[in-house]
Amino acid sequence: MVNEVLRVKTMQSDNKLKISEKVSYGFGDLASNVMWGLVGSFLLYFYTDVALIPAAATATLFLVARVLDAFIDPIIGNFVDSTNTKYGRTRPFIFFGIIPFCIMFILTFTTFDLSDTGKLIYAYVTYIIVGILYSVINVPYGALMPLMTRNTEEKAQLASFRMIGMAVGNVFVSACSMILVNVLGKGNQRTGFLFTSMVFAVAGLVCFMIVCLNCKERYLEKHIENQVKEKSKASETYKNALKNTPWVVSIVFAFFMFVRIGAVVAITIYFCMYVLKNPGLIPILLPLLYVSAFITAPMTPMFIKKFGHRKANIIGLVIYIAAFCIMPLFVGNIPVFIGIYFIGNVFGGIGSGSIFGMIADSVDYNEWKYGRRTEGTLYAGYSFATKVGMAIGGSAVGYVLAFTGYNAANVTEGAVSGINVIYYLIPIVCSIIQIIALSFYKLDALHPQIIEELAAKNIASDN
Repeated sequence: MVNEVLRVKTMQSDNKLKISEKVSYGFGDLASNVMWGLVGSFLLYFYTDVALIPAAATATLFLVARVLDAFIDPIIGNFVDSTNTKYGRTRPFIFFGIIPFCIMFILTFTTFDLSDTGKLIYAYVTYIIVGILYSVINVPYGALMPLMTRNTEEKAQLASFRMIGMAVGNVFVSACSMILVNVLGKGNQRTGFLFTSMVFAVAGLVCFMIVCLNCKERYLEKHIENQVKEKSKASETYKNALKNTPWVVSIVFAFFMFVRIGAVVAITIYFCMYVLKNPGLIPILLPLLYVSAFITAPMTPMFIKKFGHRKANIIGLVIYIAAFCIMPLFVGNIPVFIGIYFIGNVFGGIGSGSIFGMIADSVDYNEWKYGRRTEGTLYAGYSFATKVGMAIGGSAVGYVLAFTGYNAANVTEGAVSGINVIYYLIPIVCSIIQIIALSFYKLDALHPQIIEELAAKNIASDN
């Protein structure tokens, strides 16, 4: 018995990843956020002020496109779970999906001289397809983490590198996008967005190729022989997922986190222009949202190790809420306003790194409880929460703009008041809901036992 325990411990400690593999994994989030960051941060502005599509129609477009992901993401996740090739389970999707995604990404930021109806139809087609192709890339990318390691600390470090990749990508996008649009377009934003999307597409292609080349599906290669040969029905997989409480909590937590992020990203441009009356703050506030991650990324694994996912996130969210409650008092003092905003985002960003570990741990829980890992299906829930949350956050901004009569040519005081209210209200409300969801997360204490039992089971099956 003692020897078996030692073998279990040795198996877990041997599953250490090289630093080059961790860095390479982070390149995936760099690619995702360079490309999808442009969509999340600037597509609403592109549609309303460049393509000249009405704000209400744009908000509806965002919602309709993302509702379709409720069906697409689980389907792709099930495809991933059913895939078994000599190249692995997830990497073939990334390798063969990245080029179509890049092409569609560029077309999404391309405008043609069409009628108002034609513009809207074109926007629907391109936005829906680019979202589907993003799922083809991003669901397998996320499902790759639990295939690389079962070690909780290693997952936390992979998540940290994801956060760094996310931060670098989003800082670059938020700080440089409009500069590139103006420089490459020479004053013509239609041309500028086209060329900028081309630059980002090439960067994303290179980064995802690095992931495919360097990240190894270590767990799958060791234990694929022990996987259940018969493919379970999709309905059974989803039924088990909905009974996986840690996963459900993680998805709810992620969903409202991205509603919050989507709203803040979408409203910041308008907030700087019409509330602060200083467009020059756009390339300061938007990048700071992601620059804060450079502090949060190394801080998050330490917080998780000390407090666990649940307590670490609650502490961070309480500080974030306090910051957004205080910020309105210092609108007249921009340096202090920015300082509070930055500190709030440092702690509020803990969830951005923690969520990857929470999802990966719920995969282990699923195997322990139901005998199947189903990485693709479970990560598809996170991908869905990401895109739908961002879309609802952006749509809420669009609907408020429409409700207050926002018109780029004539911005009323009512529109300015609406922008001011939702800039603070949505982040605070979403954070409170996240805290409520976390009260049901009980996996922190149980996970070490789960890993030991799974490792023992795998050793026993090998003998």
